Amino acid sequence: MIVEEWNVEDVKPYPRNPRKNQSAIKAVANSIEQFGFEQPIVVDRNGVVIVGHTRLAAAKHLNLKKVPVVVAKNLTKEQVNAYRLADNKTNELADWDMSMLDDELAEITDIDMSDFGFDIPTEDFGDDLGDDDEDAGFEPSFQNAQKALFDGVGEYGIPQIKGVDFIEPVEWISFNMLNSYKKPGAFGVHHFIDDYQFEREWTQIDRQIPRLQRATYVTSPDFSLYVDFPKALQIWNHYRKHWIGAYMEMQGINVIPTIAWSDESSFEWCFDGEPTHKPVTVSTVGVMASKETKEAFLLGYNAMIERLQPTQILYYGQVVDELKDDPTLIPIESFGDQMKKRLGES
Repeated sequence: MIVEEWNVEDVKPYPRNPRKNQSAIKAVANSIEQFGFEQPIVVDRNGVVIVGHTRLAAAKHLNLKKVPVVVAKNLTKEQVNAYRLADNKTNELADWDMSMLDDELAEITDIDMSDFGFDIPTEDFGDDLGDDDEDAGFEPSFQNAQKALFDGVGEYGIPQIKGVDFIEPVEWISFNMLNSYKKPGAFGVHHFIDDYQFEREWTQIDRQIPRLQRATYVTSPDFSLYVDFPKALQIWNHYRKHWIGAYMEMQGINVIPTIAWSDESSFEWCFDGEPTHKPVTVSTVGVMASKETKEAFLLGYNAMIERLQPTQILYYGQVVDELKDDPTLIPIESFGDQMKKRLGES
């Protein structure tokens, strides 16, 4: 079997694929992020997918430029069609031995298998629950206020993040790759991924702390502040980001604040709780979608500079042309760029 490296745009989905794979794309993308693209896509002589539609969609979701491909050159058209259907159908025929599955999942402690579609029960329950009081150990996330109360700043009492004085060069990984990251040496953890991937930092913060303490630096979570979110929800996400950041600092973690804003009206509160004259981090994911989104980013970016006067700026995503000469910028390599390098070296 010869594995070739193809440009993503040269791999064509089969237009009559009867398999509905939309709900699995994110889980497969998580798998690729966690373990790499270890299973090639199978295509026919014309580059049309036989096996691997979901992997192709996941690659596009991750903005990968190249994917590993195997060309099935020896199959007839009928065999190609049969293989495509057979591969999907045979996956349905297998079933789980649930007892054995539970044993296997129990042995995986450093990788969150819920990222791949497994339903993992929470571990945030007491060890001494009685049979007639099985909910006694449950602690709703709003009770984080009982774990710690911080002197808030601004109109909404946002917890203050102290930040760090200087960022040394380290390798950066996303939060969802933390459990499987085993390389020696200094590294940082960023949160420029979908919100649901780090929601557990709010609902199960004490479970995450020992894992985060391994890192040299951790950015505060990047809870979304979409313009079309109600103002109350935007402020709630800003509060949660800062509560988690302040709580991590209580546990001795070096926290770099993630700065985010929505529209100009958010400038009244979105910088509350951020340190001044310290390093910060920002993301431009989605900024280049239109002239309007780019202008909105620059408006908030300039407000951040004026308000916080940061000494270093960790920068995730494509650098806006207007900022390319800024000496304070420290680019964070995206997973897609890392994957491109990896495929180029293999």
